[in-house]
This record gives sequence, structure tokens and C-alpha cells, in this order.
Amino acid sequence: MPKIKHLHLDGRTLEGGGQLLCLAICISALTTLPLKINDIRGNRAGGGGLKAQHLASVDWLAQACNANVEGSVKGSRKLVFEPGRGKGRACDVSASFKKMTLADGRRVWEARIDIGTAGSTGLALQAVLPFILFTKLPPSGSATEEETLPIHLTLSGGTNVSGSPSYEYISQVLLPTLYAIGLPDMKTTLLKRGWSQGGTSIGSFTLEIPARKDVMLPAFRLTSTHRQLCIPTHLRATFIAPSSCHEQLKSTLVPFIRTAWPAPAGGSPIPITIACEDSKHDKRLYLLLVATVPNRDYDKNDGALSAPKEYLLASDWLYERKIDRVNLGQSHEEAVAAMVHAVFARLDAEWKSGAWVDEHLRDQLIIFQALAQGKSEVCPGWEVNGLGLEAVGLEARQPSLHAETAGWVVEQMLGVRADGGGGCEGVGINVEGQVDWRQLLRRRERERAAQEPEGGVRNLAVR
Repeated sequence: MPKIKHLHLDGRTLEGGGQLLCLAICISALTTLPLKINDIRGNRAGGGGLKAQHLASVDWLAQACNANVEGSVKGSRKLVFEPGRGKGRACDVSASFKKMTLADGRRVWEARIDIGTAGSTGLALQAVLPFILFTKLPPSGSATEEETLPIHLTLSGGTNVSGSPSYEYISQVLLPTLYAIGLPDMKTTLLKRGWSQGGTSIGSFTLEIPARKDVMLPAFRLTSTHRQLCIPTHLRATFIAPSSCHEQLKSTLVPFIRTAWPAPAGGSPIPITIACEDSKHDKRLYLLLVATVPNRDYDKNDGALSAPKEYLLASDWLYERKIDRVNLGQSHEEAVAAMVHAVFARLDAEWKSGAWVDEHLRDQLIIFQALAQGKSEVCPGWEVNGLGLEAVGLEARQPSLHAETAGWVVEQMLGVRADGGGGCEGVGINVEGQVDWRQLLRRRERERAAQEPEGGVRNLAVR
């Protein structure tokens, strides 16, 4: 086996949290590029290191790509990840997938990730989903060479956890957006909620990924040729809280939206759908708002990559402030009012900027831009500063630290660059689910060598 020196990453870079680790090990598993990460989550309070959701992701990916791993223990601040160098067959992808028959008689590849705590299932999914989508599984025993079984993925842990994507955000925003850019139409089923609020609890959900004949993702566009705002065609609210709060949410949210987004002259008000669920705990309150916005350029043929007919903007809040049980009614009333105002204010700001993705979705799409074939563009919105979107010379909104971190990881590992305006030239994966990674890395090594002073230290060598 050719010897490849490890790529060294500093876990304190930029955001310095779990996202850097999750993206890096996912790309390492895909590319078989050996990886060393030091000071994992080094910018986090409490000493950083691997948490349960990170450890579960590392262990699952290690099994999937037959990796040799060092430092895969809770709290570890250093990790060595060497795909294809573990015990057993090299790159035995089926090790993490088992054929099974579901209760409805369907044959599937089953995969499970059990965090063991209320650690975020959303963060674990971020680490493994690109690997699953861009890895071609072997055909099933009865299938032809072009056919494989669908994947039935179960994630167990926290479904509504602070500082991470909720189950609702995944099912209502992330997955529909991935479908819009050309990935499979994946469906989720919530089995049980798992919370980080009101005492931790473990929940789970399943993700159904259809069978695919290839794993190539063409370059995609989530942007338009102009900046004029389009009025949302629908607003969806999901509110999970004690049942005593539901009516207040409805009576507060609807008039608030009607005032902020009034109906156009002679037109109808924006339809609003509100789904409420009893959280069955006084300290568990969560609100998600999702606006559907039409693409004004959808019917135009300008010769460029086509963008979807509509896109989604979202804002949410898992309430973490103190709930006073002595004055519970008043405390809940204040909480609901604060949630409505804050969540809608963020959504309104995203929409008025002309963005096609919210702040959190922007950083989650960078890995897919980097793996797509060709240059993909995602409109991050504009720094309007009260001038309006039609003003000349507006600059794209600055990426968040999470987006900068995601861009840094793909640049370090794949040699691609996510520019500040939402564009990224991907490496591409062919119909066999492969790309000539070593040729790509050799080219990247040569480019780095040409830019470095004589005697400079390189952190990647491919032979």
C-alpha cells in the first residue's frame, strides 16, 4: 500500500468546535486520506475533546472505511484516523451496513448510530451523511449491477439539543434543500424525542435513503440573476411546548406576521400553517419558522445551471432561559412572546438580505459544494445596510465562523476553495462513486510546493 503522510489539522482553527472534526473525518473516510487532528474542540469551554456524538460518528465511520483509529475515547483531544488500515478487508463499506427485512417486507441496508447520551443526532448526521451519499454500496444478492438496496439509517440520541440542528430543522429544511440540489428524496420518521432541556432524554429517528445508480452530484445553484425580493408563498411554524402555551403562540404569531409581512395590494395574505405538539415538560419549548420563497427566474432560460422553483429560509430557537415554576403562567407567557419576536426577526433579516439559505444551512452545504462536479453557487444574501437590494456595489454577507471553518476544512483536505460569495468549485465524483483522489492530492501538493519558500514545511505528501 502506498505510503501517504498524514494531513495535520489544528482543532482550534476558526470556530474550533465539533464541526471541524466531523467534516474532516467524513472527508478522510471518503478519500482514504490519513488524518491527524490535535486540540480537538480546542476553543470550547471545559477543555474540549471528543463528546459522545463525535465519538459515535468517529467509530461508525471507522468501521465503514476499515480505519485504524487512535484516540477514539471520550474527552480525547487528539485523533489519528487512517482509512483502509484497520483489521480486516480494506474499505469494507458493508461493515457498517447490514441487510435486513423491515416489518413492511422491504429489504434494506440497515445502519445504526447510537450516541448513548442526549448528544446531538443532528451533528452526528452531518458527519456521516455525505459519506453515505457519496459511497456506492455493493449490489444486493438479488440485484443487478446497477441496482442497490435503499438505506435505512437510525440515529439515537438527542433530537432537540441546544447548539445543533433539531429533528424538525433536518426534516423540514436540510433534507428538502438537499433534494432540491439533486440528491435523493430522503424521508425521516421520528420515533421518540430526545431533549437537552428539562433533564436529558434519549430519542431517535430514522432516515430513508433511496437506492441510487450512481453517486455523482452535478454542480448546483441556489441563487438568482437579480436581487429583487420575492414575497414568501407560505410560512410554516412548528411549536413544541407545554399544551398551555399553544393558544398564546397562535394568537401572538399570526397577527405579528400579518403586520410584518402584509398582504400585497389586492392580494391575499401569506398562508400560515401552525403545528403544535405537547412537549410534556415545563422547560421544553422549541419554535421553528420556515418560509417558502419562490424563484422569480425559474421560467427563464439564461443558459446557466437551473435553480429550483422555490427555496426555504428558516429560523428556530430551543428556549434555554430560566422558567420560573412559581410564576409558571407568566414565565411561559414571556417565553412565548420572546420566541416569536426573536425567531421571526432572524427570519425576516434573512429574507430581506436576499439570501437563499439561512446562516446555519450555508455552512452545512459547503461539503456538498466541495464534492459536486463543477462550480456550485449558494446566495448568502447581501449587506444591505438600509440601501435595498437593488443598490450598486453591495457586498455578500460575511460567512459565519462555522461557514468559514467548513470552507477551511474542504480547502485543506480537497484543495478546493469556498469563496466568500457562496461559490465553490467541487472535485466531482463519477458514476462509479470514485474520483482520482491521489491525482487530485498530487496536484494540490505541487501547487503548495510552488507557493512555499525553499525549505518550507509541507503538511501533506503523496507518493
